Amino acid sequence: MRRTLKARVPLFTLALAASALCIAQTAAPIPGLSLTTLDRMQGPGWWPTKGISPANAYVGEAACAKCHINIVATQHSTPMYHAAARAENTPLLAEHPDMTFHEGPYTYAIRHNNSSVSNGVATAAQPIAWAFGNGEYGQTYILESSGQYTESRLSYYASLHALDITTGHSTELPSTLEKALGDPLKPDTAQHCFSCHTTEAVVSDSFQPEKAIPGVTCEACHGPGAKHVATMTAGQDDMSAATITNPASMSPTDSVDFCGACHRTWSDVTMLMPANIGIVVVRFQPYRLEMSRCWGTAGDPRITCIACHNPHQPLVQSTAAYDIKCLACHRALNGRRANEPTQPHVTAPACKVGAHDCASCHMPRYEIPQTHASFTDHDIRIVRARDTLPQ
Repeated sequence: MRRTLKARVPLFTLALAASALCIAQTAAPIPGLSLTTLDRMQGPGWWPTKGISPANAYVGEAACAKCHINIVATQHSTPMYHAAARAENTPLLAEHPDMTFHEGPYTYAIRHNNSSVSNGVATAAQPIAWAFGNGEYGQTYILESSGQYTESRLSYYASLHALDITTGHSTELPSTLEKALGDPLKPDTAQHCFSCHTTEAVVSDSFQPEKAIPGVTCEACHGPGAKHVATMTAGQDDMSAATITNPASMSPTDSVDFCGACHRTWSDVTMLMPANIGIVVVRFQPYRLEMSRCWGTAGDPRITCIACHNPHQPLVQSTAAYDIKCLACHRALNGRRANEPTQPHVTAPACKVGAHDCASCHMPRYEIPQTHASFTDHDIRIVRARDTLPQ
């Protein structure tokens, strides 16, 4: 299965044409202009989900661990590392071998590695090939039959300890058994899903999900590492930076767009998604971050995804743990502790209410009904009682 790109006006051109309108309607991203992920993929160099490198350009995480053993070890405990698993290796399916759900005339069942739906007269079924999501909040099942992938209509939700309709699927009653099984994935959609949940699903611009490595491993973000390993083995340390992608060296806009390849960039949302989609936008953290007052020409260029989150370590859940990040800027200059060096960049006003659990007030969590979970809003702001829900 090979990726084809439709002839179109480059979205970058459209972005420039539309940027004035977007900026007039919403907070603007930092100068440098956020791009859509499609545009990023058409640019030079490595980018997540791009998939142009050949299979022999990859070396696998075992090669990375020879020099970065501690980083690889902690990354194994992250949700990203467990973003996907083949059905037969999915703990959640093993722990819940018989799950059912009822909707109108339909009775659904997920038993071991098989998904089926019956209307009392006939039954449609397909094997489960993959599980996307580690199950902490939920898990969605990818069915496969004769090379066609289908996103199951049902997902497991941890807060329910049960199945419910997959986020993004229509809540209207399906008209046929086949439609009740789920939504068939178009080739480009399947490629993007696998590229975000697995590693090496697309090589040489060819979709090869059967060879994909489950989860987000080293080379999913840093790019294929064969040249880097060869350079380091030869002792050519001065050339190492040019042989591997290091997101930490990117500009703020590029860095946030990099994460946005899977979590949606500012331009992905403003240009390619319907307007006013409601509370669901909270799920798109890069977009919401760039909506922040802290972002942009009046903000701080250090505020990127990786300024607060280490992708090699498990997500820190305690809001208080992020206080040190907030107080690095929001500390009154005359409120420095004794012997603390002056930092010229620390000019943001201090909070008048408190200096603990900053994110709990300035980055509230919102319940997104269809996900059966709440998400932290990364639009950092003073939240007032009169504020409406995010749009």
